[in-house]
Amino acid sequence: MEVRDTFENIERIIQENIRPVLRADGGDITLVDVKDGVVTIALKKGTTPVAFSKFLMTFRVRTGCSCGRCKVPVVAVKDGILKRLKEEVPEVKEVVVVKDV
Repeated sequence: MEVRDTFENIERIIQENIRPVLRADGGDITLVDVKDGVVTIALKKGTTPVAFSKFLMTFRVRTGCSCGRCKVPVVAVKDGILKRLKEEVPEVKEVVVVKDV
């Protein structure tokens, strides 16, 4: 798959499957870059990540606050996004969060 096609496919997955779940919790996600299997995203964390917690559990990702600020640590969100992207884009190797606000 070409780089442009990969970017567009990942953007589609984010728009259709991941963003609605994050927005339901007051958060958001932006695709920043895709290069050599590394997907770079920016996250805005929600205040009550109930829907995303359920989404993560479908991938058996451990939830629970590691910093005391929310119910789902950024690492769990990142792992859940990685697992979801790999379902449709196997060449994805890693998800990097450049912003956590």
